[in-house]
Amino acid sequence: MTASKFSIILCIFLFGSSSFGVDFDEVYEYYKKGNYDTLVKVSRHGLRSGEVDYKILLLYVASEPSLEEIDKTLLSIYSRTKDHPSIFFNAVYLFLERALVLEAYDSGTRWGKIFLQKGEASVRYAEGVYTYACILYSADNYQSAETVLDKVKSTPRDSKLGKRIRILEMSLDKKKEEK
Repeated sequence: MTASKFSIILCIFLFGSSSFGVDFDEVYEYYKKGNYDTLVKVSRHGLRSGEVDYKILLLYVASEPSLEEIDKTLLSIYSRTKDHPSIFFNAVYLFLERALVLEAYDSGTRWGKIFLQKGEASVRYAEGVYTYACILYSADNYQSAETVLDKVKSTPRDSKLGKRIRILEMSLDKKKEEK
């Protein structure tokens, strides 16, 4: 078999299968084996165009190296319907963490606002709102960071998060004093 025929068959296998739907068990196997490139290739198209398996979305967000591609995929899913299960917002939380680390403040702020308003059912709600406040702080938007931080203080959280909230509060107070 020539290399070009093999490439065509491989493309049909990888990309053709996503048009018929992607099986979670298959994607999970890629994830467990560390085959993230294949996971991303077979799941991205299906997530953006078809019925969404939110468990696959979580694996995709954890595996996709491009924050921009995650942003596009989340936006595609978010724009299709008004109501999303809590697992969607768990994926948004993962995005927020990466946006903070990668200093992607514009997309982080956009998704942080959505998470704050609609992600209350997420088991990571308090951490997500805190992460949103950190994004705002890192983007030098101290007033908004303080407002968001006040909202997270009114949500149930563990003591570890409470300590991190207090540290961010102290940093915000220091910024106020510097003015």
